[in-house]
Amino acid sequence: MIGLVLSMIRARPGQAVTAFLLAMFAMAAAVSAPVYTTTADRAVVASEVASAPIEERVVQARRQSEAKDRGFEDLVPEIFRVPGFTSVFSTEINTYVSTGAPGVDDIAPRLVYRDNACAHLRLVTGRCFISETEVVVGKVTFDKLKLAVGGTLETSYGAYDNEGQEWVRNGPTLTLTVVGAYEVVDASEQYWSDLDYFDPRPTDRKATEPILASRRTVEAIEHARESQALDVVIDNDAITGETLQAVNDAVKQGRDKLVGLPGGPTVRTELPALIERIDKNRSLVGQVVPVAAVPLVLLCWFVLFIAVASATQERRLELGLFALRGVSAPRRWWLTAGESILPILVGAAAGFFLGHYLVRLAAWLLLSSSASVPLSSGANWWALTALGGALFAALLAQRAELAKRTVDLLRNVPSRLSRWGAPVFEVAVIALAVVAVVQLRQGGGGLTGFAVFAPSLIVIALALVAARGVLPIAERVGRRAIREGRIGRTLAAYAMSRRPGSQRVLALLVVAVALICFAATAASASGDTRDERVRVELGAPRVLTVETISRAALLAKVRAIDPDGKFAMAAAEVPVAEDTGVPPMLAVDSRALAATALWNDTHLSAAEVAGLLHPAGPRDPVIVNNKELSLDVTIDKTVDAFRVRWTAVVVPLDGSTAGEVDLGPIQLGRHTYIRNLPMCVEGCRLVSLQMDQPERRGFDITMTLHGLSQAGKVIADAAGFADTTQWRVPETPGPKLLVPTLSSAQDGLRAEVANYRGADVAVKIMPTDVPSPLPVVIGGSASMGDHMNGFDGAQVSTSIAGEVGTLPRLADRGALVDLDYAERMSTDAGDARQPQIWLGPAAPPDVLDLVRGQGLTVASDRSIEPLRAALDEQGPAVALRFHLLAGGLAVLLAVGALWMVASLDRQRRIGELRALRAQGVARRDAAASGYLALVGTAVLIGPFAALVSWLLVREYLPVFTDDPGTFKVSYWPSPIPVAVAWLAAGLLLAGAAVVAGARLRAATRGKR
Repeated sequence: MIGLVLSMIRARPGQAVTAFLLAMFAMAAAVSAPVYTTTADRAVVASEVASAPIEERVVQARRQSEAKDRGFEDLVPEIFRVPGFTSVFSTEINTYVSTGAPGVDDIAPRLVYRDNACAHLRLVTGRCFISETEVVVGKVTFDKLKLAVGGTLETSYGAYDNEGQEWVRNGPTLTLTVVGAYEVVDASEQYWSDLDYFDPRPTDRKATEPILASRRTVEAIEHARESQALDVVIDNDAITGETLQAVNDAVKQGRDKLVGLPGGPTVRTELPALIERIDKNRSLVGQVVPVAAVPLVLLCWFVLFIAVASATQERRLELGLFALRGVSAPRRWWLTAGESILPILVGAAAGFFLGHYLVRLAAWLLLSSSASVPLSSGANWWALTALGGALFAALLAQRAELAKRTVDLLRNVPSRLSRWGAPVFEVAVIALAVVAVVQLRQGGGGLTGFAVFAPSLIVIALALVAARGVLPIAERVGRRAIREGRIGRTLAAYAMSRRPGSQRVLALLVVAVALICFAATAASASGDTRDERVRVELGAPRVLTVETISRAALLAKVRAIDPDGKFAMAAAEVPVAEDTGVPPMLAVDSRALAATALWNDTHLSAAEVAGLLHPAGPRDPVIVNNKELSLDVTIDKTVDAFRVRWTAVVVPLDGSTAGEVDLGPIQLGRHTYIRNLPMCVEGCRLVSLQMDQPERRGFDITMTLHGLSQAGKVIADAAGFADTTQWRVPETPGPKLLVPTLSSAQDGLRAEVANYRGADVAVKIMPTDVPSPLPVVIGGSASMGDHMNGFDGAQVSTSIAGEVGTLPRLADRGALVDLDYAERMSTDAGDARQPQIWLGPAAPPDVLDLVRGQGLTVASDRSIEPLRAALDEQGPAVALRFHLLAGGLAVLLAVGALWMVASLDRQRRIGELRALRAQGVARRDAAASGYLALVGTAVLIGPFAALVSWLLVREYLPVFTDDPGTFKVSYWPSPIPVAVAWLAAGLLLAGAAVVAGARLRAATRGKR
């Protein structure tokens, strides 16, 4: 029997090759799902680890210990003996250092020993330390102290004198030799952990870099206590999908051991957050990949079913002769099935290997990081299921012919299927689709369990219904065409409606087109959503976060970088109390908003919003210089004049530190207070005139401000002060008695305080150089009252000047305010909260040099491309790429199925076509196949099936691993990518149909 089956395969190699190729493709498609999942799993793990912040890849232990206590140092190396873990011990003391050189100030740096520090330094001059008395210092400190290699430092233990507010010696002196000056190779690498060795902000130590030395050097300096640290650095290669749990367990065990050590060190690590994020990524990959893999495997089985069924129909006469000659039913099943099963088994083995290498190629093209997956990774239930399904499809495909009577088989006339019945299979598929959708939308579990079949079952059910409904229409078209005498259209329509298997082929084509359209829709929608999220959350094409700086300095320095507001904008967060109901707020220098912000709203443009945020103010700011400032005031009643003083608060225009200038103690009656403003060489903005009363409460005071001038130039005369619209007092949330009452007087501005019981500042009078209420622009979902907290915490009246759908950085749940106006409303001239510089497309290439030239230190530099790349490497994005791969394979499979059906059909119809030609039918009409009509119908129906499936499941396909919080996911894709995928599929299928039709016409050549 086996020999007979092999001879049958040799006699019909085309059918065997077809079964082999289809089985190979089905197995490759099935294996590709777990192999891609494993490959994507590795990619997302590598991506998450590479982008994780330092604190998520380091275990940090800290403790204060007695001098020369080595218990912690000797024990900790034994705790983390895990491959990929590197333990770095360090200890440091405070020192007081003097060079003895004239004109060089003493400093109080940190003296640090750190394991293997020299390997992480770049020696600018000299060499690294070797002996107990040798040290290396930072290049900045080296230059500041005017050192040379071989110079000495008189070093002792240092202590801070709280009373004198300075560092002093606290032990005997040790002479250390400077043998080199260093620069750090990479201050942000894991090795340096979070110890802030290279914080560039100035301190009272007069040194921002540590002095590095050996462990014995630290011990040689007599000291009482030292700060010890252990940083367990976890290599990126140590965290993989396979080692993730082992790393997590090792960290937990090590942390428990560290906590139990003498001295009770503080242990901190954010590794659990990284592991949780990785696990979520991996879980989402495992959920999303099968959504595309399941229909692809089903499609392979369907094509195999059509191929075997078509081949079996071609052998009807042979099967009839078997039955006529008395061959038993089991032998007939084996002879019929063997010709398909043997190629299927061989094809499945080849497909197992092909699937692995196809995924490797796809991973190389689609994933940023991937590695070879062992062949055993695909040998799982997917492969076994694919093989079992292929064999079942082959046996089921030939059942219909083997069950027929011998006389029907010998007639060799294919029987026509019922056109109006409702086959059990189709009803079952529709019922299963309904069950899957209900479970998906009401089960609450997302794409898990049976719900994972929902997208594919929806598409298949719609394809089957469409195929059953379209073929009767083709029958009517054929009847009309024959009445009109259009032979070609008649033959094409009847070939489509009456050809055995046409309904199946049409359903197959619809499913293939729908799958590629669904994949393109999902990829486009998620890609657009990731784009929008990056644009909204970043706010500008490039955002620089700078080290701590005052708000005024931030504004002044950014304006110095870009005086015309063409490419740079200062921005800072506005502190918002949680219980006030005020949404998150961002202060921006609105003059540059249109040039820098990534604006997403179509209702109001960025330029229009900038105009709303910064309308013309009541007056210009009051600008003063370093000359003598004169304030003419009459005090009608006062208490404790020694403690009550006038103060002028000014902010330098160059952004340097704000100052409070003491104008002197107040005096009863009319008096002129005069004082120069030394910090205002480059000019200052007058913030406020205030009367300080640090102790007394419950007093009344009345005063009149007559004039303010500087170096003979009048800033405000009596009439200017009498205009109460030009002056204001800050708002407070408490009773009005806590702030002065301003009123116009004939000789100036009258201020009254009754029963004062407020803070240290009794009276604060400010120029009204800002619109009141302060205009704000809010996002579409934000709600806001009529007040906000200013930068200084005081209440500020606000009015909603405009509303937009989406704001940069804040999406639809925040509000924008002008940074300049908000700063003028404040009285403290404090530090900016998360100070940033937004850079627009016109920013010059050397913009970082311009920023550093203003004395700003860049803490982070973020731009769209890296952030988008990070989102593209999250689990959902990586998994959706498999959808595109599966959709493309589905279209190629449909092309192959169409070609196969056309080849079998051509063999069957050659005789009848030549007969038609002999009767005078034109070659073009005789060869009308209906293939192009099948393709055209599928191309029209496929996108609608994809749309229905997308509408039902779109919100359950994850886009991000995390919850964006302030960002709403959009589910509508860009039409162009979907149209391109649809057209590509249509052109491929149409090309196959045209070529198949041409081959059929070629077969009609011969006798007429």
